[in-house]
Formats: sequence, C-alpha cells, structure tokens
Amino acid sequence: MSVKIKISYTTDKELAGVIRLLSPVLGSKRVSKNREGKYRKAYIGVDGERLAMIGTETQRSEK
Repeated sequence: MSVKIKISYTTDKELAGVIRLLSPVLGSKRVSKNREGKYRKAYIGVDGERLAMIGTETQRSEK
C-alpha cells in the first residue's frame, strides 16, 4: 500500500520542512519543474508499510 500526497508550497524552506517531517515514511518525491504562479508543487509517495510500523510503535509507547 502506498499513499501519494500533493504539496503546494511557496518557499524551498517550507518543502524542506515537510520532507523532514515525512522522512521516516518517505518513499519517493518529485518536484514540479513549473516555476510559474504563486505556489510550487511537489509530489511525495509515502510507504504504507513504514507508516503502519510507525503507527504500531506509537501505540505501544502510549501504553
């Protein structure tokens, strides 16, 4: 299972922050070459298996 996320951002710093937060489950990323307009776009693939493992670890630590 995988999840695809479309990100709209205005500065490279914003994108870097999102990538840093998602890095434990990051599967792939692609940044759009289109630089026109107010917002830039990036596409991130999240690995569902890694996401499930993190969710299980979080539930264990809450008990």
